[in-house]
Amino acid sequence: MRIVILGGGPGGHAAAFEAARLGAEVVLVEKERLGGTCLNWGCIPTKTILRSAHIVADTARAAEFGLDAQVATVDIDRLRARKEGVVDELVGQVEATAKRLKVRVVHGAGRLVAPREVEVELADGSGTERIAGDAVILATGSVPFRLPMIDHDLPGVWTSDDAVSLSRIPHEAIVIGGGVIGLEFACAWAAFGARVTVVELMEQILPGNDRRVVKATQSSLEEMGVSFRLGDAVERVEQEGDRVRATLRSGEVLEGDVVLSAPGRMPNSAGLGYPEVGIEMDRAAVVADEHFRTNVEGVYAIGDLIGGMMLAHVAEEEGVVAARNAVAELRSVGAAPHLETVAYECIPACVYTFPEVAVVGSSRDSAKARGIDAVQAVAKFAANGKALGEGEGEGFVQLAAEKGTGRIVGAQIVGPHAVEIVHEVALAMRHGIGVRELAETVHAHPTVSEVVRFAAADAAGKCGC
Repeated sequence: MRIVILGGGPGGHAAAFEAARLGAEVVLVEKERLGGTCLNWGCIPTKTILRSAHIVADTARAAEFGLDAQVATVDIDRLRARKEGVVDELVGQVEATAKRLKVRVVHGAGRLVAPREVEVELADGSGTERIAGDAVILATGSVPFRLPMIDHDLPGVWTSDDAVSLSRIPHEAIVIGGGVIGLEFACAWAAFGARVTVVELMEQILPGNDRRVVKATQSSLEEMGVSFRLGDAVERVEQEGDRVRATLRSGEVLEGDVVLSAPGRMPNSAGLGYPEVGIEMDRAAVVADEHFRTNVEGVYAIGDLIGGMMLAHVAEEEGVVAARNAVAELRSVGAAPHLETVAYECIPACVYTFPEVAVVGSSRDSAKARGIDAVQAVAKFAANGKALGEGEGEGFVQLAAEKGTGRIVGAQIVGPHAVEIVHEVALAMRHGIGVRELAETVHAHPTVSEVVRFAAADAAGKCGC
């Protein structure tokens, strides 16, 4: 039983490792380094940069903590070296796991040339190799979306890939896009001392998020010096020496040394052979069912390639489930195999701004729009001892629960360690633990997670459960 996986990012290598653990012979094709965008250009390098930015922000506040300290400044070469060191360590761990599990890694540009067959143009220049399997899992991820009205070849126009390369930190930056990518770079650059303006086409940042989350996040970034142009768009970018000029739809002209084009990402499907072998597409995305099967027998697709929640941890879970389903179908003889799905409603999404943002499931309003009679409870970090002691009293935990049953339908958290404590709520949602049981769980004191308990207790009272 051989499974061929095209793409070695979080989804691809998670699928490869799971298939190998289940006894399959696995071939993993990756044109660059294992780890994909997440390890090399996305999640890990940006969080490493943000950690350094947080230190700068903390030293700027030293007097609030009774300390005399100089504000930290950026040594770009050392910052880049640290970022690359963290990335190299994690990529090395992925490579070591592949070796331990006897996953054959083929480096080169792969494309599907027939159902269950991949052709690879080998990275060492030695030619091409055709690799056939009993099943193929497509996991080629995504690429930055390039706005058609902007010349991305201008030296002052960056994508997120350019930003994490850390050739320099801009002094004045115009960020196109008020989503996760744009806000995280805006936050880091503002902490490093840059003047940052975010231009967002929608009337709010973080489109689709709860109003309380949006208001708190925007307010915090404005306190850091970030300015916003909402409901507007960049229509033209011009390079003038070392400066760039961005003309907005409203007629306003912004100037800076960098324009970061961060409107989002799109599935990486161009030229990879998917339509040619009869695989159904929805614009740039490959269409897959809830078990990650495409319309071509034996071919599965996961991660950013199929759209949906374009998050590394979502791709990882999809990769694991797709591998299990592929093995189950290959082993089934005359009987319907047990196939798994992913519980997307229980998966958190995080933004690593200062303070952090984490959401899971639905808000009260979106739950009500789906016909769920939900209540809302809010507890603030301003009343939490550990948050105040750390100087991080901003933010809140907001829980939405079904009236009568106490079933948790979602949570929105803005505040210290939000991206960590959200998993308590995700676990409760995944396993049917209601707000009453959550409120009855003793939380250590002092911890910021106590705010979750307080919100749960309030929600339990409102639910009548």
